[in-house]
Amino acid sequence: MFTKSQDWYDLVYDAQGKDYEVEAATFRQMLHARGVPREGPAGRPRLLDVACGTGRHLALLDDFDRVGVDLDPRMLERAAERCPDVVLVEGDMRTLDPGGLGAPFDAVSCLFSSIAYMHDVQSLSEAVRAMARCLRPGGVLAIEPFLEPGVVELGRPWAIFVDRPEIKIARMDVPRVEGRCLQLEFQYLIADADGVRHVHESHRIGLFTQAEIGSAIRAAGLDWSFVEPGLSGRGLHFGRRPD
Repeated sequence: MFTKSQDWYDLVYDAQGKDYEVEAATFRQMLHARGVPREGPAGRPRLLDVACGTGRHLALLDDFDRVGVDLDPRMLERAAERCPDVVLVEGDMRTLDPGGLGAPFDAVSCLFSSIAYMHDVQSLSEAVRAMARCLRPGGVLAIEPFLEPGVVELGRPWAIFVDRPEIKIARMDVPRVEGRCLQLEFQYLIADADGVRHVHESHRIGLFTQAEIGSAIRAAGLDWSFVEPGLSGRGLHFGRRPD
């Protein structure tokens, strides 16, 4: 997980070109097209965003009554600054408490490939079941995947550069595969008013096939579909709880 880079997380993905505004607008349209109402029984439809990070998507989906969950309290601190009117809860996606989160929800999302922090099919299934339990009848689950096995270009170095007047950041890694997981050793070089420093951050990421995620969604009692290109080119899995 992003255990050391929370202060630069948004800067890095802005530099990569991630467009949260376009993604949020597209996601909203996709939810409504799948039956999520524009108004719920009590007003705005209800959205649970699992692994919400710094709250970039949540902030832009303000036509929903929103709850965000993340395992990292420092990510939630940044989300709280960005989304002061959103309920934010520290929690693991495998052990969500529907009652404590205020379920049921019209929609549950797990975006930006956060599902890949499950390292095997068992933990993937646990997370999908936990999210499905938070849906109302007719509610929609949306999961953005990461990469499938066999897609990673081994030995290819990757880098992202942040170039702002007040800070310079280089994030580099050379991915390797260990079994069904991708091991990323992010090496950050950061220069700011305090000087130049190096930070290392390790990420272990599960590689699942489209069929494996679809099977987990079906096993949770939901109707499954997969849409390409999704929000960022990786596609988007949908599960709908029967009425």
